[in-house]
Parts: sequence; C-alpha cells; structure tokens
Amino acid sequence: MAERTLRILNKILDTIIAIVLILAVLYSVYSLWDNYQLYQGIQDLQVKLKDLKPKGKKPSFEELRKINPDVVAWITLDGTKIDEPVVQGKDNLEYLNKDVYGKYSLGGTVFLDSRCNKNFQDTYSILYGHYMEKHLMFGDLELYKKSSFAEKHHTGILMIPGKKYPLKIFAVLVVRSTDSYIFDPSQYKNNRQQFLNYVKMKASWMQNDKIEILNSQSGNYSVLALGTCSTDQVDDRTVVLAMYKK
Repeated sequence: MAERTLRILNKILDTIIAIVLILAVLYSVYSLWDNYQLYQGIQDLQVKLKDLKPKGKKPSFEELRKINPDVVAWITLDGTKIDEPVVQGKDNLEYLNKDVYGKYSLGGTVFLDSRCNKNFQDTYSILYGHYMEKHLMFGDLELYKKSSFAEKHHTGILMIPGKKYPLKIFAVLVVRSTDSYIFDPSQYKNNRQQFLNYVKMKASWMQNDKIEILNSQSGNYSVLALGTCSTDQVDDRTVVLAMYKK
C-alpha cells in the first residue's frame, strides 16, 4: 500500500514539474515575442517619422505639430542612429511611456525637461530619452563612453521651428540620477564656473578648449544635456553635453 501511494505521489510530482516546465517555456516564448513586438513597433514608428523630419535652412514643424502640438524640436547626433523628434510635456513624466502620437509605448519619446524654454533660448536645456538596444531612442549615447568614438563623432544638429543649431559635443560623463548639477537647469545659469569645474572632474571624455569658451562666456553659447539610463548601475545616467550658438 505504501509503495503504491509513493508511486502515485511520484507521478503527481512529475506531472507538476512537467506543467511548471511547460509554463516556463511558454513564458519565455511570450517574453521574446513581447520584446520583439516592442522593438519592432518603435522601429516602425521611427521609419514613419523620418518622412516627417523637417528639412531646409528654416525647418518647418507644421506636419509634426499636426500630429502632436507638443513637438518642439528634432535632435540628430552624427555617427549615431539618434535622429528623433523632441516633445515637451506638462511635466517630466508625461512622455516616459507615450509615443509622439500620444499612444502608450514603453519606449516613450525623447522629451525636453518641462522646466526649460521650449524654444531652447535658455543657457542650459536637458533632453531625456530611454536607453534601448538596437540603436533605438537614446541607446546610442552609450557609444560616447568610449573616448575613441567621442573623438570621431562630436557633432550634431538641433532643429527648432525656423532654425537649425549645429551642436558641438564637449563632454561625456556618468552621474547619479539625483545629480543636481546636471539635472537642475538653473545650476549652469547660476553657477557656471562651478558647473564647468564639476564637469571637468566627472567627465570620462571632454574637449577642454570648448569648456574654456563656455567659461569665458565668449559668444552666445548655450549647453544642451542629453541623458539616458546607463548600463553601469541602475541609478546611473549617461550624459552627453553639447554646446550651440544661439
């Protein structure tokens, strides 16, 4: 009797293990499919938006603003796949998980800090974008952590309605998400020299001549910070700093 009971229990246990394994396989397959759908959806959206990218010396944002009046700019970094519209929401949470069409998307949209001037006339502005693989969103900011890449690719374009600003990247750093120097737009305006000294201390790559230009305040230059999650630690952020002449 005991032996028969043991055999029954073993069969039940084997059945349970088999069910658990099947469920694990099904979950893995679903996760892969879901991940594929996420990335494919973002890639398809990027292709669609490229047709609406503003062109010419005085770029028009009319078509993009028909889609979403929150569109304020277009950012392109040479040597990367970063070529995205920029929105500005009512706060810094609105576009974390919403695409430019206003639909739910884990990839979100590149957005301008809600505390910054939408015409990029501030002395310091911040753009945020999710870190994603396959060269999506702000995933390619990670490339700048290699000095050899930053040395060769340190230009880009910021477009706003009617204007194009050539970008000159001058520093790359990894900071905590709570870093008040980098993520408080008022710091650069109120403590320029202190800010730039901090950048010199933290940067993994920088162009000192450009920092000195900013420090001397020669020319009407503003700073644009581009931030994304870092692959180093959960609370780290990769930040690329660029300058442009207004």
